Amino acid sequence: MTSPQHHARQRLLVSVNSKRRWVAWVEDERVAEFHYEPEGEANSEGNVYLGRVTHVEKGLGAAFVDIGTKGAAFLPLSDLPAPAVEGAKQIVQIERWGGPDKGPRVTTRVSLTGVCLVLQPGRRGVSISERIVDKTERSRLSALVGAIAQPGEGFVVRTAAMGAQERQLQEEAAALRMSWRKLSDLFTAERPAVLYRQPPVDLRLLRDHGRQFSQICYDQRAAAEAAAAWCNAALPGLANRIAFRRNTDWTPTPDQILEQIEDALDPRVDLAEGGGLMIEPTEAMTVVDVNALRAGAAQPGAGGERALLHTNLAAADEIARQIRLRNIGGIVVVDFIDLRDAAHRRQVVDRLRGATAGDSAPVWIGAMSRLGLVELTRKRRGPTLAQIMTKACVTCEGTGRTRQPMDDL
Repeated sequence: MTSPQHHARQRLLVSVNSKRRWVAWVEDERVAEFHYEPEGEANSEGNVYLGRVTHVEKGLGAAFVDIGTKGAAFLPLSDLPAPAVEGAKQIVQIERWGGPDKGPRVTTRVSLTGVCLVLQPGRRGVSISERIVDKTERSRLSALVGAIAQPGEGFVVRTAAMGAQERQLQEEAAALRMSWRKLSDLFTAERPAVLYRQPPVDLRLLRDHGRQFSQICYDQRAAAEAAAAWCNAALPGLANRIAFRRNTDWTPTPDQILEQIEDALDPRVDLAEGGGLMIEPTEAMTVVDVNALRAGAAQPGAGGERALLHTNLAAADEIARQIRLRNIGGIVVVDFIDLRDAAHRRQVVDRLRGATAGDSAPVWIGAMSRLGLVELTRKRRGPTLAQIMTKACVTCEGTGRTRQPMDDL
């Protein structure tokens, strides 16, 4: 059973000025994702750096690499083709953002992502996205990309490649190769140095999810024109969905977007059906507690069970939205209201899986225990909404962070 949110009308609203850009992914009138990026500081995940190995910890099975970010990067020794040597140069790519207080996790297995293809220098073979299920299309793409691949390089064929023609794939492969050559030519640079930087957040979302959006609005004309030019080269047919429109004409307006974001900073979330959620982040995981506030939900018997099921189903939809909007990553444990019927427990988990299907980050969901607990994991992707919207405060108690309103939103 899928959530109706997955079929909502989807739009991208992008605000740009000289200091920052932010993007609201809107489904109908509700914000599904919010991304904030200081201008010139594209999210470091996927960026490639020339770093220096500072020290090796064989007991941890890792080397630590200075790449110029806050905190040394963590590099598993299993990623290295040869033993790590302190002081040596090393090209690495960030595969997981580390957090506000620790360095990122990096890999030596560099890959460059396009719309249809991912180039994997130094590897061989062609992998096809599991989301391309048609056997004929998989065979067609495997043959096309296999013929395009040159010695010493591999490719991953992304879901967006479905229906792509040979010329489009050839042109994208050539562009990715050129990026790799430019990156390799910088190996002589002073270290640490950025060798390859991901595009801004709006273009990354267009690259990865562009065909989902019925409309893409920019509040700066030059930014809209730049995005349209990028789409003409990378995503033919998408440029006509990009428009310059003053944000006072947006629906929702920036004030309404900010109101939804402010609500998402509250640990308490009320459900229209009468229940509620408590969302509590901890050091190791995020805990979500589902509460039934209806008097009728506590009644014994079939009627009470149906009321509890109804609340749990509504909670599953809202949990999927909240973890996505808050950009909660890692382990999440949900304590649903206890259900006696095993079929009802499966129904709630199915609803949660359907509701998370539209998430841009991979989500894995386990079965519900007899106690009503469901464990899920969501890939970490950059700072959480709370980290974006708050700042460190040395005089604060508890979290040590205080609200930081975005006056320029």
